[in-house]
Amino acid sequence: MFRLFTTLLLLGATLSAKAQTDLFFPRNLQKAYDKGTRSADGKPGPKYWQNRAAYVIQASLEPKKHLLSGQATITYVNNSPDSLTIIRLKLAHDRYRKGSLRDSDVDPAVVDDGVRIDGLTYNGRRLSDKQQRRRNTFLDLQLRGMALASGATATITLQWSYTLPADKNATRECVCDPTTFFVPYWYPQIAVYDDYRGWAGTPYSGQQEFYHEFADYDVTITMPKGFMVWATGEWQNPGDLLEKTCLDRYELAHTSPDVIKIWTEAELKAGGVFKKAKQHIFRYKAANVPDFTFAASDHYNWDAASVVVDDRSGRRTFLSVAYDTKSKDYYKVARIAADGIRLMSTWLPGYPFPYPCMTVFNGNDGMEYPMMVNDASVNENFVTELTLHEVSHTYFPFMMGINEQEYAWMDEGWASFFDFMLADSLTNTKSGNVRGYTFVAGTDIDVPPMVRSSFLGSGAYGTASYGRPQSAYVALYDLLGYETFHRCMVEYMDRWKGKHPTPYDFFNTWNEVSGQDLDWFWKPWFFEWGYPDLAIQGVQRDHANGRDVILVEKKGNIPVPIHLEVYYADGSTEVLHRSAEAWKPGHTTVGVECRAGQSVSKVSLGNRMVADTDRRGNAWSKE
Repeated sequence: MFRLFTTLLLLGATLSAKAQTDLFFPRNLQKAYDKGTRSADGKPGPKYWQNRAAYVIQASLEPKKHLLSGQATITYVNNSPDSLTIIRLKLAHDRYRKGSLRDSDVDPAVVDDGVRIDGLTYNGRRLSDKQQRRRNTFLDLQLRGMALASGATATITLQWSYTLPADKNATRECVCDPTTFFVPYWYPQIAVYDDYRGWAGTPYSGQQEFYHEFADYDVTITMPKGFMVWATGEWQNPGDLLEKTCLDRYELAHTSPDVIKIWTEAELKAGGVFKKAKQHIFRYKAANVPDFTFAASDHYNWDAASVVVDDRSGRRTFLSVAYDTKSKDYYKVARIAADGIRLMSTWLPGYPFPYPCMTVFNGNDGMEYPMMVNDASVNENFVTELTLHEVSHTYFPFMMGINEQEYAWMDEGWASFFDFMLADSLTNTKSGNVRGYTFVAGTDIDVPPMVRSSFLGSGAYGTASYGRPQSAYVALYDLLGYETFHRCMVEYMDRWKGKHPTPYDFFNTWNEVSGQDLDWFWKPWFFEWGYPDLAIQGVQRDHANGRDVILVEKKGNIPVPIHLEVYYADGSTEVLHRSAEAWKPGHTTVGVECRAGQSVSKVSLGNRMVADTDRRGNAWSKE
């Protein structure tokens, strides 16, 4: 009996240390709870840790050759309890290296030997080729006899170079024109070593995005004369390069809510923007960000403004927009981005914009980076949604260190939710981008989002990352109401900003803060195969209270709101709405009471905010 009692006590202790939930819980994540780095209530555990890096980089770009060269000193702190026998560097540009894994074809002309590494040292010791294991987009430094102990710091130095791909379809890396470049994934970056999987091991193959560690950056970039560089972080030496007129405009824009033209393409061509010099050297610094990106051009226009993002402190974010004269949609982008950042800070997500600056650059994509956005020129009807989507990524995955490689819905789903809600509000129209989940729900590319993103092909990846979670978050907002939704969002951000939340940290935080067990909602939306489908069964008369009752059937397994437009025999109308909570008890049919004393003549079910796969049962009329 004593042994049985002891066993039960131990079992209870183990269960209490898990992410306590009715949701499927992977066995391999258990160690994080056992070790106390994560807690069942969704908070970081008492023993949560995170490694850190600091980069000092000097780089140059030769526009005619597309040649990027650099040297770096990286300081890496091992805050983990483990002794590290390898340090993993990411060489994302090696996607173009011969033999690397790629999700899609690239122009054979841009396939080369990848990133060229020279002079790599670890704590002052030069590492031989045998101590550098290279595969796909990783370079593992083999530290036999030199392991980095828990609590210790390593210093890594290296030089590198590579040729930017000139392929017009190059994913995210952008040679926009002969003298305009967007340059991401350009430096050797230490991979994430975390508490639940160790070294992140998914290579960059083109489709899935990223998982980065938080770091500090001090970056110097050298360009030929006439070029401007925009980058992650704050520009340290504008006075060294700008003539007084443009410097005054630049400084004014830091306090002006109005859009200021720092310069136009015509002014650049006329001279007088930059001081005379043989080359331009830019210095940028950024603190506690997960990545660093830059862009350059010798002919782009530059608009700028600033936005109050925290009413209590008066803190502002400096906004820049750099664009080609031919991109007519871009003349609106500075105003869109400024107003969008204000809405993000005060309404959704309702959390002060975390960074001191943001640049929207006219590139070839729709892609986000800390304090930088690479957006192609688009139809003017889509420019609002695209701008808001990419800028809102500042919160997810950057302020919150999301593992996009495995759980893309934790950032793309939120950005899709924000661009939908914010665009509707900003334009005062129904212009928000609905991702069309209705049309693919329940098909064989509708994969539960909890399937790791790195396992998915393009169709399934898009649905699981964008469309399905967007619809889930819209339904969640409707379910909780703004006040509770916002309270959960703020607490989630406060707990996990600058850290690496997993899906269970998200689910458990929202459960605790809302005071509700939302597993009945999370499970079908994020864990199960299925689809949302409601239909009108009919209308019955409840003679006891003199009301018609509309019977709504839940034919699919995913819970969504009930939205009814009711037309009465006397010509009047009524909108009746029930959140997805109507399905929480497990009902498959719900009766919705109509206005007393009225007779229903016609009913329409659903709207653009409610995912509903088969709409053939969404209308009813009295015979």
